[in-house]
Amino acid sequence: MDSTKGGVMVHNGSESSLVVDVKANQVHDPILVYLEEVVHKKSVQAFSQGGDGIFRYQVRFCVSNIDDLLEKIMTEAHSSWYSIHPRAIKMYRALREAY
Repeated sequence: MDSTKGGVMVHNGSESSLVVDVKANQVHDPILVYLEEVVHKKSVQAFSQGGDGIFRYQVRFCVSNIDDLLEKIMTEAHSSWYSIHPRAIKMYRALREAY
């Protein structure tokens, strides 16, 4: 819908901006483009493309390193208030046992 005509677009659901970036950058990575072609020929089964259009290895996203996307994801994973690094839980349990 063209917003210059005063229309409103409603999207039911939410999606992380990082997921949107992963999806957008997958088409620019030559390795992922090649793998996608191979998957469509059914010669590799570990890779797949879900209904959301994101190319995956088993259940994990295939992330290209275009526009420093890997660095953005790692920064988000380690500095977000909503994420805890797995080793932090291990350290918490060790401290709880000691004190």
